[in-house]
Amino acid sequence: MRDKKLEEMRQDYENIKIPAELRQRVEAGIRQAKEETKMKKRSKVIVYTGRVAGGVAAAMVMITVMANSGAAIAHAMAKIPVIGAIAEVVTFREYESTDNNNNMGADIKIPEVSVKNEDGTVNEETTQKINKSIQEYTDEIIAQYEADVKAAGEGEGHMNVELDYSVITDSDRLFSIRFDQLLVMASGTQMVKIYHIDKQTGEMIGLDGLFKDGADYITVLSENIKEQMKERMAADESLVYWVDNEDMSEWNFESIKEDNTFYVNENGKLTIVFDEYEVAPGYMGSVEFEIPTEIIQDLVQEGFLK
Repeated sequence: MRDKKLEEMRQDYENIKIPAELRQRVEAGIRQAKEETKMKKRSKVIVYTGRVAGGVAAAMVMITVMANSGAAIAHAMAKIPVIGAIAEVVTFREYESTDNNNNMGADIKIPEVSVKNEDGTVNEETTQKINKSIQEYTDEIIAQYEADVKAAGEGEGHMNVELDYSVITDSDRLFSIRFDQLLVMASGTQMVKIYHIDKQTGEMIGLDGLFKDGADYITVLSENIKEQMKERMAADESLVYWVDNEDMSEWNFESIKEDNTFYVNENGKLTIVFDEYEVAPGYMGSVEFEIPTEIIQDLVQEGFLK
C-alpha cells in the first residue's frame, strides 16, 4: 500500500505542467551553469567504480573524485567535501561485492587525499603517506572479507561489511578524515579510524601531535575519562564502563594509548574515541568522551582547539 501511494505521488509530480516560459528559463539556466562549471573547474574529475555480484570478489576498484557527466554533475560534485587550500579529498574507489549464496556483502568506499603546500603545489610526501596508509587499511578490510567469503559454507555466511568516510574536522590548523566500519554478523560491530593532517606543517599527526613536547597529556586525559565514566554510570544505570571493577580488574580501563583515536569536534573540543568492546560492553557500541579544554589548554599547541 505504501509503495502504491509513493508511485501515485511520483506520477502526480511528473505530470505537473510547467509553463513554456518557465521551462525555457530553467533550461537556459542549466546551460549557463554547465558552461560556468567547465570554466571554473580547477581539476580533472574522474569516475572509476567496480561492481561484483556473486562469489568471491576479485580485484575491485574504488574512487578519485566522485563526479559524472551531464545531468549528474551537480549531484556528484556536491558530495565532495570542501577542505580548504591545503587538502582536497575525493572518493577514489568503491568496492562492492554480493555473494547471494552465503548472504554476504561488502560496500567499501575508499577516498584519496591530496595535500597541498601554501603555494598550491602538491606536498608529495604527505599525500603519498596518507594515501598509502588508507590503502593498506582498506585493503586489509577487503582481504578479510574475501577470506571470510571463501571460508563460508553455502548458506552459512550471513555477513555484511560497510565502510564509509567523512571529513569531520577542517579548521585553520587541523584536517581530519574519519572512517566508520560496520561489520554485521549475528550482531553489529563498530570500528573507527581517523587520519589527521596538521595544516601548519602539512604533515600527518597522531594524538601526540596536538600537544607540546614533554606534555603529560596521557595522564591528564586518562584521569578525566575515568571521571566521566563514573559520572555517566552514576547518572544512568543502563550505562556500563570497565573502570574500577574489582571482579574484572583485568578489563579495567587504565590509560589511553599514545596513538589513541581522536578528533576535534564542531565545538573545537578534543574528543577521544574507543571502538566497541575497548572500554565497555558490546551493546554500548563505539564510545566517545569530549575533553574539557580548560584541563589541557596549557598542554596543547596553539590553534588546534577552541
